[in-house]
Amino acid sequence: MENVEDWSKWNPMAADFYDEAVNSYVNADGPNLVDEAHVPPLGEKKEEKPINLKKYPSLAIAKDTNLVTERTLKMFLGEHLIFHIDYRKNSGVFKVYFKHIGAFETARLKLDGCKTFTVLNGRRNFQPEFSIPSGASTSPKEWPSPAPFKSLLDRSSVDLESRTYPISEKLNDHPQFTRAPLVIKADYAKGSLLAKNDASRRYLNVKYEFVLERYNAYILAYESKQINTMVKAQSGRAFLYPKKSMLVENNFIIKNDENNNEDLSKWNIKMCIACHGFTKTACKICAMPFCNAECLRAVKDKHEEFCAAKDKHEELCDPKTPFPVGEKVPSTACPNPGLPPTKGTVRITAFEQTNVVYVISTERDVEMAYFSVLQEVTSKSKNAVKLQTVPQCGQIVIYKSESQTIRAVVLNVEDPKEIYVVCMDYGNVDIAKLEDLYECSDYLAGLAVYPVAVQLRGVPRRFMNPNVRELLYELCISTTYKIRYSKREYNYKKGLQIVQLVESEFHRNLNRYIKNMITPVEPSMSGKGFKEDYFSHIYLPTGKKIQLVVMDNTFVKYGLIYCTVLDLAYEVTKMQRDLQDYGENIAKCESFAPPKGEVCVAKYKENWCRGMTQELVGDGYPSILFLDYGNIRPVHISEIRPYPAEFKFPIVTSELELIGFPEEVTDEQAARLEDYFGVGTLVNCDEVIKNEGANNYSVRFDILNRILNI
Repeated sequence: MENVEDWSKWNPMAADFYDEAVNSYVNADGPNLVDEAHVPPLGEKKEEKPINLKKYPSLAIAKDTNLVTERTLKMFLGEHLIFHIDYRKNSGVFKVYFKHIGAFETARLKLDGCKTFTVLNGRRNFQPEFSIPSGASTSPKEWPSPAPFKSLLDRSSVDLESRTYPISEKLNDHPQFTRAPLVIKADYAKGSLLAKNDASRRYLNVKYEFVLERYNAYILAYESKQINTMVKAQSGRAFLYPKKSMLVENNFIIKNDENNNEDLSKWNIKMCIACHGFTKTACKICAMPFCNAECLRAVKDKHEEFCAAKDKHEELCDPKTPFPVGEKVPSTACPNPGLPPTKGTVRITAFEQTNVVYVISTERDVEMAYFSVLQEVTSKSKNAVKLQTVPQCGQIVIYKSESQTIRAVVLNVEDPKEIYVVCMDYGNVDIAKLEDLYECSDYLAGLAVYPVAVQLRGVPRRFMNPNVRELLYELCISTTYKIRYSKREYNYKKGLQIVQLVESEFHRNLNRYIKNMITPVEPSMSGKGFKEDYFSHIYLPTGKKIQLVVMDNTFVKYGLIYCTVLDLAYEVTKMQRDLQDYGENIAKCESFAPPKGEVCVAKYKENWCRGMTQELVGDGYPSILFLDYGNIRPVHISEIRPYPAEFKFPIVTSELELIGFPEEVTDEQAARLEDYFGVGTLVNCDEVIKNEGANNYSVRFDILNRILNI
């Protein structure tokens, strides 16, 4: 320990502090010396240190905006590259001097193609300090041109060797499926029932957008049972519960089956005395049900009378009748159907599409006449005769659904097991069975139809995914709207009046609200993306003799095909319409590289599709699995966009393993397999089995050995 040196008095700055070479100053006279006696008088400016900048390469950058400052230049070009920045107030030009020629070239490459900064000149004012020997060439030295700047968007070759996941070798077109229209112009031939019962040809453009409901695409466990009951009673839409399923709510189990009919009184739901909508709000004194303050003002006088004499309320408002007893409007005094005048009040009875709704006036006489028609149809149809043969297109029938008995017009009977009808007294399109249809008398068919279809101004047509479906159904419940329209805004092609709906109580614009909710928003690239479990899965039917459609066959030589049912294949094509609009018009980012396992929107053969990243190998081409088809392809990051939260489309395509497939197949056998299992081809499976552990399916084709010629 005695040999340890004492460093307590060592000062690392002392050497530079006492070194005169370091502490030399430049006076105006020229010599370098330390003039300790010279102290400038008060008010005299200190002399600035001149810098010999001629030997440093420089760039002149114009100060054309307030954003161009000394700080922004240092941040953009790199403060470690800049020696000095000179700026004179009246010149409007920053003179940027760089430490060496390499820093100058680096900055010049950054400024090439940059629109933020304007470079006025960039000559290198390099003056060597040594003298040039006589006879030497004075021509400037030719500097080698720098390597071009490589952007992340520049495409390189695809690295196939580093990939562990297989890639689809063939670039098959994704199949497109278009459902035939429910009604065509030939159905309106002269003398036909459809031409008689639909003179305005409104049903020519009707759509059925609720196919996913029939395949249990929605998670019913998270829905309110009360809301479902009220929507069924008001809009006429039949909620198709999964068979043998259970709903758990409020710590008790509710069984769902085809014969389960909910009672409104069970949930303390009553009918509003003013607008006849369903509500749980009631006066605490007289128990008179009303929806909101507007409905309460409409029956203010009667409400005050009831509160004074509560025993009279039961006589006037029987909960079993939809309107006060003794005030039924005779048929001769029924108001004419149609839209109310502009700025009138309406309520929604059903949604046909995201931009097409059915509305009815909330005027007292119209509401009473409307509910009189519903009661008349229900009472007169109790003894109706069930149809024994398939009805004709355009025929008016009685449709007895799970919740109500209503009138319906038959639209399409191509499949006798699935007959498309439109409910006249609500407007929704439904699929009925022959055993649920009954004959309708001329008297019931001649009753007035009050719901009117209108088109929402400025609202686009979108795919009816679960998010949109829940939003639209919530708007049907106990809400009245002010309708605004002009007769000049009429869609003659579809036979629809273009309107705007504004909520009566809170004055919220329904058109703007729906448009904002269904229009996708490009998420931030720094945010957390979505995994595959963000979507619900629609599983294939299992059993024998099942028909499927092939979505992709690029891995058929390994014994794998990707299929779905035909009904859902139509829905996949509808999804692509929204994805295409998002990729072309909404998403603005130039490139995106999603992490492994995240969902994205990727371009495949000029079409934007839903995909999931399988692998990244660093070549700018992530391996993308296209979820709705099944093929895997490397896609450049410039053709990938982040996935929006609004597109909660269910996954309908599944992987199937061919039972009895050999370990290896020849090229000739692979070609025969691709020909039989062609993309977009309907195949009849002898048996489909779900593999619980592998989360896929096994499929048996008895014809497989003949295809392979084994």
